[in-house]
Amino acid sequence: MRFLIDRWRGIGTRLYLALGFAVVLTLVSSAVGVYYFERSGDLNYEVESKTVPVLEASWEAARESERLRVLGLEVISGSDSSSPEDHKAAVTESLGRLDSALESPNAVPALTGSVESVQDAAHGAAGRSIGVAGAIDALAENRAAMLAADEAEASLRERMAAIPADSETSVAGLRLLGRMLRAENQAELDGMWEELAALTQRGLEAPIVELGGGSQGVFSVRSQQLALNDHKQALAAIFEDNSAALEGSIATLLEGARTHNTETLGLAVQSFDQGRVLLAVISIVSVIAATMAAWLWVGNAVVRRLSHLSDRMRGMAGGDLETPVPEVGRDEIGQLADALEHFRQQALEVQRLNLVEQLYGELQEANAELQRMQARLVAQEKLAALGELVSGVAHEISNPLNFVKNFSEGSLDLYGELSEMLENYRDRMSEDDASLLDELSGEITESLNRVSHNGGRALAIVERMRGLSTEGGTPVMTDLNPVLRQAAQQGCETFMEEWSDFKVELVLDLSPSVSETLLVEREFGEAVVNLVSNACFAMQQKQAETGDGYEPRLTVSSNVADGMVEVRVRDNGPGIEDDVVGRIFNPFFSTRGGAMGAGLGLPIASDVARRLGGDLVVDTVYGEYAEFTMRIPLAEAQEEDADVEDTAGVV
Repeated sequence: MRFLIDRWRGIGTRLYLALGFAVVLTLVSSAVGVYYFERSGDLNYEVESKTVPVLEASWEAARESERLRVLGLEVISGSDSSSPEDHKAAVTESLGRLDSALESPNAVPALTGSVESVQDAAHGAAGRSIGVAGAIDALAENRAAMLAADEAEASLRERMAAIPADSETSVAGLRLLGRMLRAENQAELDGMWEELAALTQRGLEAPIVELGGGSQGVFSVRSQQLALNDHKQALAAIFEDNSAALEGSIATLLEGARTHNTETLGLAVQSFDQGRVLLAVISIVSVIAATMAAWLWVGNAVVRRLSHLSDRMRGMAGGDLETPVPEVGRDEIGQLADALEHFRQQALEVQRLNLVEQLYGELQEANAELQRMQARLVAQEKLAALGELVSGVAHEISNPLNFVKNFSEGSLDLYGELSEMLENYRDRMSEDDASLLDELSGEITESLNRVSHNGGRALAIVERMRGLSTEGGTPVMTDLNPVLRQAAQQGCETFMEEWSDFKVELVLDLSPSVSETLLVEREFGEAVVNLVSNACFAMQQKQAETGDGYEPRLTVSSNVADGMVEVRVRDNGPGIEDDVVGRIFNPFFSTRGGAMGAGLGLPIASDVARRLGGDLVVDTVYGEYAEFTMRIPLAEAQEEDADVEDTAGVV
C-alpha cells in the first residue's frame, strides 16, 4: 500500500495518466475525423464522378438539341443549299451525339423520364410524331422538290420568251401564262386555267397551248409549287411543335440534373458539417480537460514548486551560494531539490578552490609582468649606462679622429702641391726615378684617401654612438605611411648606389587604416633605413652565394592590430641563425665582416621603438626569410598614457 501511495505521488505516474487521457481523446477525435472524412470523400467522389458528369452531359444534350433546331431553321429559310443526303447525315450525326450525351443522365433514375421525353421529341414517338429529326428530313426533301419545280419554272419562262407574239391572241396567251406562274393559290390557278381554255377555243396558237398544259406545263408546274409550299408550311409547323417539345424536355432534364447535383452537394456539406461539429466538441472537451489538469495539478503541484527551485537556482547563478535549497516534497522535484542542495555545497567548495586558483593565476601574471618590467628597466639602465659610456668614449676619440681626418685631407692637398712642384724637375730625373716617383705618389695618395675615408667613417660611427644616449626630439602627430614609404625607398636607393650590381624589388603594403601617430620623424626614418639596409645587405650576400637565379624581394608593410601600429620589414634573404638571434640587438654586435658594420643599426632602431612606447621583435627562419616588426602605440593610446602620467604627477 505504501508503495502504491509513493507511486501515486510520483510526477511520472500522474503525467502518464494525463498523457493517457490525452491520447484517448486524440484517438477518439482521429476516429471521428477519419469516419466523416471518408464519408465526405465518398460523397465528393460521387459528385465528381457521377453528378457533375451528368450535369455536363445534360448541357451537351442541350447544345445538340440547339444544333438540330439550327439545322431545321436553315432548311426552312433556304440559307443552306446542301443536298437532302447531306442534311440527313448532319442530322444523324447530331442525333448520335445527343443519344451519347443522354447515356449518363439515363443512368440516374430521377432523370430517366426526362431523357425519354428528349428522345421522343428528337426521334419521334411511334404513331404520334415524326420528331425534330423526321421534320428536318421531310423539310429537306420538300426543299429539294421545290428547287426542282423552280428549275422547271425557269425553263418554262425561257420557252415563253422564245415564242413570237404575232397576234393579239398570242400576246394575251403569253400574258395569261405569266399570270399563272404568279398565282397565289390553287383556286386562282384553276380560274386562269379556264381562261386559257377559252383562249384556246378562240384560236390560240398550238405552242402556247402546249406550254400551258401537259405534265410539264405551266399549270402542272405551278400546281406542284403551290402544293410543295403548303407542305412546307405544314412541316414547319410540325418542326416548331417538336422543337418546342424538345426544348421543354431539355429544360426539364437540366433542371433535374441541377436538382440532383444540389442534393448530392448538400449531403456532402451536411456530412462535413457534422464531422466538424463533433471534432469541435471533442477539441473543446480536450482543451477543458487539459486546462483543468494544468491548473489543478501542473500549476499547483509542479509549476509552483519548480518556480521556487528556479528562483533558488537563479540566486545560485548570481553568486548566492550561502542560502540553502528549501525542501519542496518527496517526489521527483524533491529529489531534484536534494541534488541541487548537494550541488550548492560542492559549488561552495569549488568556489573556494577557484578563488585560490584565481589569486594564484593573478599572482603569476603580476610576477611575470614584474619580471618583464625588471628586464626592461635593466635593459634601459644598461642602455643608459652604455650611452653614458659611449658618449664619453665618443667625446674622447672624436677629437683625435677629427685631427686624423683633417690632417689626412691637408696632407693630400700639400702632397698635391709637392707633386706639381716635382713635375717641374721630371725632365732632370732618370726614367727609373720618374717611374718610382709616380709609384710612390700613387701609393701615398691612395693611403691618404683611405685614411680620410675611414676617418670619416669612424666619425660617423661615433655620431651614431652618441645617438644611443640622446633623445632625438619631441614626438609630434605624424602621418606614418608617407614617412615609412620615403624611408624604405631611401634605404633601398642608398644601398643600391653603394652596390651598383645589386637590384631589389620593393613591395609597399601600407594599410589606409594607419592614421597619424606620435613619433619623431627623423628618428623613425633612421630606424627604418637601418632595417632596410640590413635586409638589403643580407639579400646581397645571398645573391652572391646563390647566383643569378635568386630574385631579392623586400616587403615593407603597415597595419593596426590590438591598439598598436605594426611596421614590418621582411626580406627573402638567408635569415638569421638561431645562435645569433639572441644577440642581434646588442650594441656593437654585427654579422658583417671587417669594417663593414658597427653593430649599432638594430640597437638604435630598438631604442627608437622603446622611446615611443613600443618594441622591435624579429621573426626568422634560417635559409628562408627574416622579418622585423616595430610596434608603436596608436596616438589615442599614447595620449591616454600621457594623461595617466599627468594625473599621477598631480596627485
